[in-house]
Amino acid sequence: MSLFLKNYFSTIFYIIILYLFYSQVWYYKDFLITNFQFKFIDLNINSLYIFQSIILLYIILLVPFYYKNNNKSKALTIIDSLFKKNKNNKEKENIKTSFLALLVKWFFAPLMIIWLTWHIITTLNNIYLSYNDISFLTKEFYLYFNKHFFWLFLSIILFFDVLFFTLWYLIESDKLNNKIKSVDSSFIWWFVVLLCYPPFNIYTTNLIWWYSSEFPSFNNEYIHITLNILILILMWIYSWSSISLWLKASNLTNRWIIVKWPYKYIRHPAYITKNIAWWIWWLPLLIWNFYTWDYKNFFIVLFSLIAWTFIYCLRAITEEKHLSNDSDYLKYKDKVKYKFIPKIY
Repeated sequence: MSLFLKNYFSTIFYIIILYLFYSQVWYYKDFLITNFQFKFIDLNINSLYIFQSIILLYIILLVPFYYKNNNKSKALTIIDSLFKKNKNNKEKENIKTSFLALLVKWFFAPLMIIWLTWHIITTLNNIYLSYNDISFLTKEFYLYFNKHFFWLFLSIILFFDVLFFTLWYLIESDKLNNKIKSVDSSFIWWFVVLLCYPPFNIYTTNLIWWYSSEFPSFNNEYIHITLNILILILMWIYSWSSISLWLKASNLTNRWIIVKWPYKYIRHPAYITKNIAWWIWWLPLLIWNFYTWDYKNFFIVLFSLIAWTFIYCLRAITEEKHLSNDSDYLKYKDKVKYKFIPKIY
């Protein structure tokens, strides 16, 4: 009972600190006043209300979780370390991993909760709107594709991707075999990952710009539909990379090695498919600048796209450097030879 109470209240303390941080810092404070609107019912939901509700539910579910858990929580490990002076190397490593793991969850969990909410509501709205205009599916497929088809499937794809990452940041258990084995402490990996997430991606975008459109438009209808369906396929592989990890999806951590499809063929399927999709997204702008002889903007856009691709290549390199400390990952690398493209690289 003593361990249960210590685990529970130390984690509650951590959650309170996290909530105060996100509700007071300028960027996240604005992030939490977003209103989500349903198209099919007269209802608006505030993101702060959702955030508070999930925190309350999480606090309730922690009771049975810690009641059956005989291990120290990461929050308790950190608190205990403040009062214990003499620590052996194993304890120091455990404290370091616990601290970095809580830091990762601190940064990503609230963002994922809000994004998941947005994707749920967007998906439901798209289902409703697609159903209402279903008659256009056979009569005016091109119009239906542009207005509903593409957005419906993209929202479903992104929903599943964010769902599994959100669950990972909230759930960690020996029974689920998704305990954190290690967290990378190198500055460079944290740096390149944080460049891709708010609020830091604001500064990245200001530096190397962002010209992408999630739904590029091409003059030829067949090319337009074909390339946008290709984007959906690429984004589906990107999302399936998260789904195949199940509750082991992670940033900056090692939580066991997965060899399922698509990791069975390449080591970084999410990064390569997301980047190929971006290149297709940017094609209309590149083509327009090239054919209008606006070479200055052409090379600016091309530089921006290459820079974003380079960031994700760095993420793959730094990720592998950390994971290579795990003998299981070294065996995986021997088995799956290619990083991005099967039989090539």
